[in-house]
Amino acid sequence: MLKLDGKLILNELNQNIFVKDLHSNYLYVNATYTNLLGVTPAEIIGKNDFDFFPKHIAEKYRSDDAVVIAKKETIETKEEIVVEGQIRIIRTVKKPLYFEGEIFAVLGIFWDVTQYADQEIEYKKLQYGLNKAQALANIGHWELDFVSNELFWSDEVYRIFGLKPQSFGATYEAFLKHIHPDDIELVNKSYMDSVNEKIGYHVTHRIIRSDGSIGFVEERCEHLFDDGMNIVRSIGTVHDITKTKEAEHGLVLAAEVFAKMHDGVLITDENQKIIQINQAFTNISGYELEDIKGKTPAMLSSGWHTNEFYQKMWEEINTKGKWAGEVRDRRKNGETYLAEMMIVALRNDAGTLTNYISITTDITDRKEKEELIHNLAYFDSLTQLPNRILFEERFHDKVSTLKRTQKKMAILFLDMDNFKHVNDTLGHVIGDKFLVQVALEIKKSLRESDTFARVGGDEFMIILDDLEDITQVLPTAQRIVKSFLNPVIVEGRELFTGVSIGISVYPDDSENYIELVKYADTAMYHVKESGKNDFQFYTESMNEKMTSRMKIQSNLRNAILNNEFFLEYQPKINLETHTVYGMEALIRWNHPTDGLIRPDIFIGIAEQTGQIYEIGLWVAAKAMQDTKDLQKDGKYLVVSINVSSVQLENEFFINDICKVAYDIGLDKSYIELEITESHIMNNIEKALVTLQELSSRGFKISIDDFGTGYSSLAYLKKLPAQTIKIDRSFVLDIDKDDDDRSIVGAIIAMARSLGKDVIAEGSETQEHIDTLKYLHCHKVQGYYFSRPIRIEKFKEFVENF
Repeated sequence: MLKLDGKLILNELNQNIFVKDLHSNYLYVNATYTNLLGVTPAEIIGKNDFDFFPKHIAEKYRSDDAVVIAKKETIETKEEIVVEGQIRIIRTVKKPLYFEGEIFAVLGIFWDVTQYADQEIEYKKLQYGLNKAQALANIGHWELDFVSNELFWSDEVYRIFGLKPQSFGATYEAFLKHIHPDDIELVNKSYMDSVNEKIGYHVTHRIIRSDGSIGFVEERCEHLFDDGMNIVRSIGTVHDITKTKEAEHGLVLAAEVFAKMHDGVLITDENQKIIQINQAFTNISGYELEDIKGKTPAMLSSGWHTNEFYQKMWEEINTKGKWAGEVRDRRKNGETYLAEMMIVALRNDAGTLTNYISITTDITDRKEKEELIHNLAYFDSLTQLPNRILFEERFHDKVSTLKRTQKKMAILFLDMDNFKHVNDTLGHVIGDKFLVQVALEIKKSLRESDTFARVGGDEFMIILDDLEDITQVLPTAQRIVKSFLNPVIVEGRELFTGVSIGISVYPDDSENYIELVKYADTAMYHVKESGKNDFQFYTESMNEKMTSRMKIQSNLRNAILNNEFFLEYQPKINLETHTVYGMEALIRWNHPTDGLIRPDIFIGIAEQTGQIYEIGLWVAAKAMQDTKDLQKDGKYLVVSINVSSVQLENEFFINDICKVAYDIGLDKSYIELEITESHIMNNIEKALVTLQELSSRGFKISIDDFGTGYSSLAYLKKLPAQTIKIDRSFVLDIDKDDDDRSIVGAIIAMARSLGKDVIAEGSETQEHIDTLKYLHCHKVQGYYFSRPIRIEKFKEFVENF
């Protein structure tokens, strides 16, 4: 009896067969597989896929092996490979092999299925093309097989009815469900007559889509017959003509609107010859169509506008295709009227100019009413000067410009001296005329651009803006005061008066309008109390600020001597190792009477006065000593110390900070100096020299608040910084704001490309942590793990983390 050799049989099979051990090393391969790889069995056995395939492919094969072994199940995959320069599609089956109930190997079989895949792709292409063509044409088709009683709808039929394609089997009942109730009888009768008379049919009707909207379709149907003229199949189309119907309805509606709209419409041909107007245009202008047909709209001109006005109008029409603005035209009876007009140039699909359309609204009455209301609302009825409301609006209008130009603005509060005496002795009529004359006199001392307002009784206010310096206010104030050394003449009477002026300055005294007015008013009363007919700048707020500043400045001098400063530390966490690898030293000030004073209050003053240098060295010494003490407990952490631009620019800083580290005996590799990006950019060239020297002395350098100082890549490459700290403003919304997430991702990628480490401050929530992990930022600092804490609590935190 013939004895069959299993390996011989496997070698004759066209399928590629292999067996791997549990470590994905080859135990057996058949001849088909060795021929594919172009090697002998001996060169394969004992090796793995990394010896024959690219890394990413080998990793994929090993991952598949691991799934078979872990889940103890057969898996099947399909993938593309390149054989002799051609893409081939292979199908692979892998299953576990057992010995005494335990998996000991993985059996794999794969074979070329390119030919079958090509046929499937070709069919899908044809099917896709048909579906796409029907979708583009909004035409679906259906077929009813009378032999099998099966009904088929194409995808487009489902879509026309507002349904998901092939979401359920097509039925005639489902079709009728989407017919408008008033059209069901029409559709049924058309189809039944067609079947009985053995002819096709054509019918237009309404449908109700799944969302409740109404559409229009056009249906056509033809039948196929057998030799006995029995219907065996019906084939039909459903064409969505909703847009066509809507367009037809739109044309009717447009004609109706054109005839009945309140705005006047005038249409010309491409040569500006009038061809049509509506009734509203006749009502506005007085012209009938026969009066102006064939003429140009120039006949309506009132002569009010200049040639330059019309030139600019036509330039805009010719370049932008439309123009809108106000025009004063003339009616048929000779009256002029003010119109709000839009002119549109119409072009056909080829881009050729065909018509001009103007739409006119008569706004004559509205403008007159608006002007009256405006005057009542914004101007003083006696002097015709702006009132308090308009004055405030103009103040706010000027603020945005001042912020951009960094200039100043002054508010002058004027009160007429002795006005009550004039009113009481001569009466209100003379008093009113006196105020009118006073307003005219004051106006002579002002520029055209200055805002001058009457805000009540005998009180006036002035805005002087665009000031480089507050001294520019002096000439105006002096002229006004001097003008009232002479009497005011009212109806032949000489009325002696004077003016008291208080002045506040934006932004020196305040940026708030109400406060500035109050300050100017206060200064004006000081003038009154000092003898009247003079002016004075407001000084109280300046004194208060100076007093507060001097108090802090004075207290800072004694803060170190009185041991009022202390440090808190915020841990820095490595998310990959889940360890505390460093800490940032943060200064706090506990004043004996004022309590805790926030760093944002005293740090700026300390920098401006230069006191930050001594304070900075105290912080460095204290932080280094605490770090040294931690090392005695076996905790070797890097301490981050903030350095200001004032310290960097001091010629003694490098030696002083090195001496502090030397005196304490702390290796400088455990000291990281944090410098904000904006401080570096203040004097980039000098900062580079200083930082490079500090780095060469052994200190680590970190760029703090990165992303806020607009540093260039050219300088960033030169900076000897080992670490970039992403500013917390970008981290706070990183899990919600796509822009912040993109910015952080870009900073991380840039930092890594430059070989720099990255840490994100402001990490306060689990979402922050998850997002930063996703962006491959594994060093964080923030409230999620700990707020800044005293050194004793910090030691406990490290031990328990």
